[in-house]
Amino acid sequence: MKTRHLVWLLLPVVALSGCTTMKTILGVRDPGEPSVVIKSAETRWLLIKNPRFGDVPSEPEYVWVEEDKVPTTITTLLRGQSAIIAQPEIVAKYGSPPGGGKISPRQGTMYQTAEAAKTTVANNRGGSALATAPARATASTAATPVSAPAPKPPERGYVVYVDSVRIVIDLTNLDGLRPGSMLSLRRDRIPIVHPVTGELLGELDEEVATARVTEIRDRFSVAEVQSVAPGAEVQVRDRVVLK
Repeated sequence: MKTRHLVWLLLPVVALSGCTTMKTILGVRDPGEPSVVIKSAETRWLLIKNPRFGDVPSEPEYVWVEEDKVPTTITTLLRGQSAIIAQPEIVAKYGSPPGGGKISPRQGTMYQTAEAAKTTVANNRGGSALATAPARATASTAATPVSAPAPKPPERGYVVYVDSVRIVIDLTNLDGLRPGSMLSLRRDRIPIVHPVTGELLGELDEEVATARVTEIRDRFSVAEVQSVAPGAEVQVRDRVVLK
């Protein structure tokens, strides 16, 4: 009887001590120390469909978000996060991410920001010193064309708010505005890409509306929309050019 009780007392000890052995036999991998995911210090951006577009008049159709901060919507739940990521041609229309950051490879585009292009050119210049050494490449080796940096978009001259018949822009009298000044509201539509080098030469824009300045504040101005192109509507981020 004592022997039976002793066996029952020893069973938990044997089970605990043999846990690792049983895992090895069964092929269960020991997780070991919890892994630490090291996030890159460099922020990468994704252009996605704005979940608030249509509900709020001033919201744009697409917005930039950080790569790991894609919002969860009904579309992403049903079709995955890639369903709301913008197409490459839309990325070219919207220009560079905030602060000129790099675009995530998940975007599926070869669109290059101005800062990234400058880095590429700087790296190529740094490698030019190596080109002075005796060349080992054969004459059949072709030189790789280097794309020139894309033009940096202007930091001012944008629509920042849209009302029914009024708009707010980020220009003031310091930019040459006066009450009654006429404005051309323009939107970048078609990216112009060189067919041989693949260089982004610029974007072909068009006028979507005109407006007249009615009020000038310290850091912004108010204008009334005078005319709108057929089928178009004024949106936040439309460029503002003084006529």
